[in-house]
Amino acid sequence: MDSKTTPLAEILRPHEIEDFIGQNHLLRPGQILNLIISKNTPVSMLFYGPPGCGKTTLANIIASKLSIPVLNINGVSFSTTQFKKIVEEANREPLMIIIDEIHRMNKAQQDALLPYVENGSIFIIGTTTENPSYEVNKALLSRLTAAEFERLSKEDMKKVILRAFAKLEVKPKSDLLIDFITDFSNCDARQAINIAATIKNEAERIDTLEDFKKIINKKFIPHDKGGEEHYNLISAFHKSIRGSDVDASIYYFARMTAGGEDPLYIARRMIRIASEDIGNADPQAMVMATAAYDAFEKLGSPEGELSLLQCAVYLALSPKSTAVYNAYKEAAEDAKNTANLSVPLKFRNAATEFDKDRGYGKDYVYPPQKKESYIDEKYFPDNMSERKYYKPVERGFEREMIKRMEYYKKLREELKKR
Repeated sequence: MDSKTTPLAEILRPHEIEDFIGQNHLLRPGQILNLIISKNTPVSMLFYGPPGCGKTTLANIIASKLSIPVLNINGVSFSTTQFKKIVEEANREPLMIIIDEIHRMNKAQQDALLPYVENGSIFIIGTTTENPSYEVNKALLSRLTAAEFERLSKEDMKKVILRAFAKLEVKPKSDLLIDFITDFSNCDARQAINIAATIKNEAERIDTLEDFKKIINKKFIPHDKGGEEHYNLISAFHKSIRGSDVDASIYYFARMTAGGEDPLYIARRMIRIASEDIGNADPQAMVMATAAYDAFEKLGSPEGELSLLQCAVYLALSPKSTAVYNAYKEAAEDAKNTANLSVPLKFRNAATEFDKDRGYGKDYVYPPQKKESYIDEKYFPDNMSERKYYKPVERGFEREMIKRMEYYKKLREELKKR
């Protein structure tokens, strides 16, 4: 590639772990990636975190140390047919595949990876800016070692920006310029390097925020559908809805659609918002979000955008609760720690005579046939104490959930006394 046309961020991409900046919580002695790197053994991994924090760079550094072939692909352009052909042509030798934007692969494409990851034909390092529990199939996710990357600190960003200016042979007039670039890039190293390259001719005369803003507004295009900025916009859109600011939600929606963002990408995020940030405070939010997705699929653009915006307005003005989201996180942690506990026999389905002989379903009482359709029963595993995961808030429909929980709690106490 011609060095004159190669992006500065690519030129500055580190190739050795000693030159890598950030993610000390993963790379310190005894931490997950430090252990993996020190063993120099292929492991299938998933790197997730904000844009421009070094996920792809570190994936390439790790892969380069292995004595197996390495292939880089992008989730957007992933072809199942081409992938299978590549694996077959590897002559049964292990292959390391780095998959950028793995969340852009559909379920069928992710499923295609499974048998090869399981039998050791391939190892993968997937990178994503999205929450993997939403965007990566559970079956695939369970086979990957996940590492959460953090946004770069201001100290890390200073190192990145100074490295960029050194390569450009530019000496900023004021150290404040580094702070301006850090804030404007939202601690995204790639974007910060691009900004440094864009303003290199003016960098030596910028010493106030006003100077920086004048130049940056003329030269820097803040939205790039093909780059990382759309992740920043979807994040701002999500946070505006979460913060119940309906007008900011509309603004960021307009920014994305005007910039050519995929409307269904926005629709999928609103479905996530409906469960993650609203939950049972307004169960209708999920209905609205899925209906908006369906409406856009039926109408297409430009009529369909109005359906999506209608949903965004509804979500922004809905009562918020993370009770369901928090319950899932707590339960998932317990599930990992108690995976060895067996389901009590009485709650197992006796599908065959063999199961019945083993005691499956024995002594199980069917609650709907009882008075109040309820019995005092412990459903958790025998060696596990009962937990309270769902903690609804006094907002919206969750007020009704609290009443129902109180009703069953009182009913259970009464049954214990009988």
